Order: sequence, then structure tokens, then C-alpha cells
Amino acid sequence: MIKYAMTAAALKMFSISPQTKRMYRLLGNILDQRRRIRGGLNRYYVNRVRRILELCERYDIIQKGDRLLEVGTGWLHWESMIIRLFYDVEITMFDVWDNRYFGAYKRYFGQLEEIIDREIDMDPIQRERVHKLLRAILKASSFDDIYNLLGLRYVINPSGRPGQFQDESFATIFSYDVLQHIDRSILSEFIQDTHRLLKPGGYSIHKIDLSDHLYYYDTSVSVKNYLRYPDRVWRRYFENDVQYINRVHRSEWLDIFQKAGFEEVEEEAISADIGTIEIDKDYKNLSKQDLQCVTLAVVHRKPY
Repeated sequence: MIKYAMTAAALKMFSISPQTKRMYRLLGNILDQRRRIRGGLNRYYVNRVRRILELCERYDIIQKGDRLLEVGTGWLHWESMIIRLFYDVEITMFDVWDNRYFGAYKRYFGQLEEIIDREIDMDPIQRERVHKLLRAILKASSFDDIYNLLGLRYVINPSGRPGQFQDESFATIFSYDVLQHIDRSILSEFIQDTHRLLKPGGYSIHKIDLSDHLYYYDTSVSVKNYLRYPDRVWRRYFENDVQYINRVHRSEWLDIFQKAGFEEVEEEAISADIGTIEIDKDYKNLSKQDLQCVTLAVVHRKPY
């Protein structure tokens, strides 16, 4: 619990001003890229390749020429890149700040080329296509070279709202471990924005991490340790701007998507043992499934 509290205090310090937030991001970019280059591609990312390709195939989600939007594309553009390797589509990759790591990016995709044949089932035509694109990516000298090669678009908007895009612009909108960072105060409007941006019949695909992110720094606490704290305590001592989480639970997420006008296609809720923590009264009305849910993966569709 000491590491948990110390980490929370450090993250709150980095959240004090625009200057400290920029310092956090600069340090994070430098140190995190070094860590990722040193560690290389791991099973977590390989499993993500399988998941996005299986979903696309299961529901016949992507058609040639589709326009897609990735929300919170991050340092690697992982899902966007995997989709583009297998499909001829246009993808807009949206984020609130630039945290791209070109060195780590090249390392991950270099390693992906080495293992993809034994990890992913591909027919000969797919195999030739994927390796041709991966070789071209590895020869690129900048992100702009890769974007031009693959027809990708990278968009930064610090507000976090995708308001610059026109109605019904995209056939699919997707994210991976992003929506838990959207400010709770704008969350319903954000999901309504994604509904507005989708074409009728379009798909919404999101994987949401519902765990306490301070747990990643101190695994001696419960994976959902934040359930112990009322809002006033959480905001005062633990909430921060640089690694903000909205503490929205499973059934609330499902309700937000439904109220925005989406039809549920698939829900996968992964649960974990949260231990014997004393749950705050604000959360005691939640179901056991909501309390124990640490990962929520949902597929929705916009009705015709």
C-alpha cells in the first residue's frame, strides 16, 4: 500500500500544471521507449493481433475501401496497423497528444514479421501481402513515410473530442484500453459522438480496462482497490490528470452505449478475485459481476 500511495502522490504532482504535465510526457516518452525496445514484442501484443482479426472475420466487419477511426491510437497504432496489413482500408488514428516511439515501433514490427507465420493462419496471398507491407514499413525512415505508404492519417486534438469529423464518416470505430481514460463528465457525450460518426450498420469495437491503474505499480493491493474510496477521497488523494481513470463499471458502460443508440453485438467480461477489501457504500449496490469485472470487451452496431 505504501507504493500505491507514493505513486498516487507522484502522479498528482505531475498533474499540477501544464508545465509538469509536459515534463511527465517527455520523461515518459524517453523512458518508456527504452523499456519497450529492451523488452521487445510480447505475448500481450500477439494476442491482440489474433483478437482484432478474429472479430473482423466473425462479423464480416471490414469491407474494401472502408474508412475507420481508431480512438486513442497511442505510441504504436497497433490495431490500426494490424487491420491495414490485412485489409485495403483508410484509417484515421486519433489521439490527444503525441506519444509515438519510432524506434520501438520499428522493433515491434520487425519482430512481428519474424513470428507472424507461426502465430496467425494466413493463405498464401495474405502471407505475401503482409510480408511485403512489413518489409516496406521496416525500410521507412519516419512515421510520415509509413502513413503515406499505407494511406493512414494521424490526428491530434488535446480536447479529446472527435468533433472535427463529419456525421457518418466511418464504417468502424475502435479502441483498445482507452475509454477508461475519458473524463467521466464528457463520457456520455463522447460515446454519442462515436454513434454520430458511424455510418448506419457500422461497428463500434472497444476493449476497456476497469482495473485500478495504481495496482500496476503495487500489486500487493486489490486489482480494483479504488472500490474502497468514495469520490471525494479518490479525487483528493488518488485521482490525477496524467493517468486519469474514470472508475466507470461494467453495467454503467453497457447503459451508456445503449442510451447512445447502439445495439449490442457481443460482450466479453473478464473477472478477477478482488480480495476482501472493504467496498465503499457508493459501490455496494453493484452486482458481483460488476465488482469483479476487470476487463470489458464490447462490440456494438449502429442500427440502419
